[in-house]
Amino acid sequence: MKQKIGKTLFNHIGLKILSLVLAVLLWGIVMNLADYSMTKTIRNIDVTQTNGSAIENMGKVYNVQDGETVDIVVKGPRSVVDPLTAEDFTAVADLSELSLTNSVTIVVRAKDSQTASRIEINCVDNIMNLTIEDKISKELPIKAIANGDVAEGYAIGGISVTPNIIRISGPESIVNRVTEVRASVDARGVSANLKKTVTPLCINAYGESMADRPIEMSVSEVTVDMTVYPTKTVPLVLGSDGSPADGYSVVEINYNPQEVTIAASEEELDKTNAIYINDISVEGLSENKEMNLAISDYLWKGVILADQNTEVAVNVVLEKQAEREIEVSAEDIAIMGMNVAYDYTLTTSPGFKLKLKGLQADIGDVEKSSLQLSVDATDLEVGEHIMRLTYAVPKKTVLTVLGKVTLTVSERQETTEEQQQQQDGNTPAVPGENNPG
Repeated sequence: MKQKIGKTLFNHIGLKILSLVLAVLLWGIVMNLADYSMTKTIRNIDVTQTNGSAIENMGKVYNVQDGETVDIVVKGPRSVVDPLTAEDFTAVADLSELSLTNSVTIVVRAKDSQTASRIEINCVDNIMNLTIEDKISKELPIKAIANGDVAEGYAIGGISVTPNIIRISGPESIVNRVTEVRASVDARGVSANLKKTVTPLCINAYGESMADRPIEMSVSEVTVDMTVYPTKTVPLVLGSDGSPADGYSVVEINYNPQEVTIAASEEELDKTNAIYINDISVEGLSENKEMNLAISDYLWKGVILADQNTEVAVNVVLEKQAEREIEVSAEDIAIMGMNVAYDYTLTTSPGFKLKLKGLQADIGDVEKSSLQLSVDATDLEVGEHIMRLTYAVPKKTVLTVLGKVTLTVSERQETTEEQQQQQDGNTPAVPGENNPG
């Protein structure tokens, strides 16, 4: 039996060995086809910078112009290469090996040593280019900014930031481009005081953020305090100060807006009914005058302007004064304060007149009766007296007395019974011939 088995095993031994060899070769061919060599491009591998202190210790700073990421081409077996991603590699730029042209070679390696032994890595561009500059610092005020509109009926009464000064440091060319540092809060719909911690932001001359620039700040956070006040609309009340040139009068003062919106505490708003502007100078004016006044100059502490109009436009209208003369006689003048013990006789000098000076609209229709002309005889003794004429004239009208008014006071004469009865039955004496009767 054993001989039969051995004979069967070694029968045609050459063919069997050949079959085995062919089977091994075929397996090798199949495996080679299944895990063939391939290449793969892997992009945007982040480059780590090392030994940057070598530059910083010289009082310099660096900025990467290009080479912050690197692309590579990997070659190797498909089973090894195909699953590889950027996360499977490290890319390092050693800044201590900076060249004279301010460039550094980027070295890329596979993180897994077995993978590294089975692949070949070629960098598409393995150079990192730097700019080297002096490091400078400067201090800037921090500007508090409120973005958006607060709730209707409210206004921002004030906004501040703590700290209010910050020191920034970095490459000279970048730091010099910073024109402002802002601390911004969202004010949309706010109706109460707000306090918030925010990150300050460097801004260039175009109002653009420089957050992506290598700038160091002395503080990373600041606190913004915003005060919110209720608002109220109140009228503007304007008045003039001084006198225009001789012969001119102020006809009117036109201005716009007529009212403005202010903001303050509830207590302050309750006691504020108008904004008064009483110092519009008309001193020496002989022609109309236009001016713009800053409304905020007339507000007091605790009250702010919450109006789109920041100025009031003022137009002072002048008019040349007109003149008018009115002839007056003694009969037109009443004697006040007479004593029953005296007789009174009122006379005026020849050509006696009253001269009115003012706006034509004011003096054009003035009558003698409307002037309410009178003299006061109170406490006058017997004799002849030069009297001061009392009168009533329209506002902004000047009256000049051209001449004299004389009042003669004499002892009252005894009258007969017949004269007394006649006097008692008469109407009161006309001005100028007054008896106390």
